[in-house]
Formats: sequence, C-alpha cells, structure tokens
Amino acid sequence: MPALPVSRLRLQGEIHHIALRGNNGRPLFRTTGDREALERIIGELLTEFAARAHAYCWMTNHLHLVVEVAPEQMEGFQSDLVARYSLHRNGCLSPGVPLFDPPDRAFRVNADAYLLQLIRYVHLNPVRAGLVREAADYPWSGHRTYLGFGGPPWLSTDLAFRLLGGDLLRAAAAYRVFVAPVTTRLDRETLVSSLSYPGRF
Repeated sequence: MPALPVSRLRLQGEIHHIALRGNNGRPLFRTTGDREALERIIGELLTEFAARAHAYCWMTNHLHLVVEVAPEQMEGFQSDLVARYSLHRNGCLSPGVPLFDPPDRAFRVNADAYLLQLIRYVHLNPVRAGLVREAADYPWSGHRTYLGFGGPPWLSTDLAFRLLGGDLLRAAAAYRVFVAPVTTRLDRETLVSSLSYPGRF
C-alpha cells in the first residue's frame, strides 16, 4: 500500500473556518461559472498568502472554507476573498448593495481532532440541507477530492489523512467511515458539539 507523502503538518499559521453568507440570504452563485470563478480566486489567494485549504463547500447562499494561514494575514485573506468575488459578481448587483452579509471573524481551530470534526461538518452541509442524499453526489465541496475523484488542485488532504492514521489507503477508508451521512438529531448534535464547535449554517 502506498505511504502518505511526507509533508509539513503545520505551516507557520493557524487553521481557521471562514463562513460567508449572501446578503439577506441571497444566492452567491448564479451559474457553474460563478463557482469556478470562486475556486480560481481562492487558488490565487492561497498562493499569494502562502496558505493551504483543508476543506470547502459552496452552497447556494453561503460558503465554507477551512484555511491555514499566518495569524496576522487571516483578516486580509478573508477581506480579499470577499472583495475579489464581489468584483466578479459586480455586474449583477444593484448599486450600493453588497454581495455578502458583514462577515464574522473567522473561527480558529485549536486541535487536530477539532479539525477533523470541522472537515466533516463542512463536507456534510449539502446532506443536512437536503440537496443530496450522499455527500459524494454534491460537486461543489472538497468531499469528492478526499474520496479520490479529483477537484481543485489547491485542496490539501494530507493533514486530515495523517490525522486519521495509517497509510494512504487506510486513511482514505477511515475518512469514508468518519464522514457518514447525518440522519438524526442526535448524530448532528454529536457532529457539531462534541468539541463545542459553534456551527453557524
């Protein structure tokens, strides 16, 4: 079985959960091209800020991104993300109407186990929203990349796989088990509160 590639488990930064919602619940995306534009923008930002992304999900009226970046650059990363994607959508907005609700401060992740919980929370958003029965059926999250089906080249899966243990094949199998559909209130509460994660969406 192939071993996991050697990599840095941590950059010089911290891991944060960025959660952004459309203004007054309005959709953030009109077309597939909008979501593709967001992925391009995030790829550019990750390079510019020497950052890594560990999970993402683009819903209809909100988005999630789990990003590892230097602490002093977190606010700039988030504000640049809002500004660049808003500029992309600028031609479709009414004058003076922002695309996003005012963003909350990105939530910092403190522990490795907490990161795994957060990745699961983010990737199961479409299932909890009733958009799909299985997370693998939703094309706009990092879940399919973790399953080996490809995705944006900027998504990093190595840290989560290392935390799940074993070689690459065993870690991927452990991920499949770990990210199971949430079908009951008890399961959902366990998912988002076992480590006191304040899930917003």
